[in-house]
Amino acid sequence: MTIEGPGQWWSRRRSRIRAQWPTRLPGIRFCARGTLTYRAHAPTKTGGTASARAAARLALDELGRSIAQRHMPEQLTTAQERLTLAAAHWHTAENTPGLWLKARITLMLTEQDADRAQRYQDSIREVTLQLAQEHERRERFRQAVFATPDDTRVWWLDRHLDDLDSLDWEVFKKKILPMVGAADDIQSKAERIAHTLLYVWEKLGDSPGQHARFTTTVRTVLDQMGWNDALAWLAPGEPSAADSPESVRGDGGEPRPTAEGGTVR
Repeated sequence: MTIEGPGQWWSRRRSRIRAQWPTRLPGIRFCARGTLTYRAHAPTKTGGTASARAAARLALDELGRSIAQRHMPEQLTTAQERLTLAAAHWHTAENTPGLWLKARITLMLTEQDADRAQRYQDSIREVTLQLAQEHERRERFRQAVFATPDDTRVWWLDRHLDDLDSLDWEVFKKKILPMVGAADDIQSKAERIAHTLLYVWEKLGDSPGQHARFTTTVRTVLDQMGWNDALAWLAPGEPSAADSPESVRGDGGEPRPTAEGGTVR
């Protein structure tokens, strides 16, 4: 950095600039045209006029590239304004002490690059439109088919009307129904509860004592909740805890023999 400034006007040099700087879109470049004004102090000046001009051109090229490559071709005006703000006033080159420069540069696109940029924008617009249409199609399909479990069941049935033998409700319940936003309908809940109870019942095995303890536990819970009308699902012939070789202790401990003082039947 130097504090001498650009110096008097007669000590300044000017050079015409013609360059090409890359845009953010590969293969398309901004064409730069304009005038570079510079002034070199020692030690840059000791290298001669050619050396000072080369240093000034390299400094401007670095500045122009750093701005141009951050912009798409359609951002030509924005890139132009930022380049003007950065280069139109006297400033020093960061890596070249003693060199002052400013430039008046106009950016433009060749006709060929403008056509390429437009084709790129058209292709992006087409892809964006296709994605938007596909998103809209899926959203409308979801609203029409997966809004409620009943809607989904009707859709699944409609798909198999021509071949009812291929209608597989197990596949529907496992693969399709979980995708429904309101899958917790009464039928789905009832099915899950039924599967849970069936799982528990199968885990009980063939042990009369296990069945008796489970039945007694269910009866106790229903009775405490005041839901005695639900006891009908327990068949009258189900074994009770008293009929079992073991009964459940009231304190929640291990099962104990029913007949404590005699022979266990």
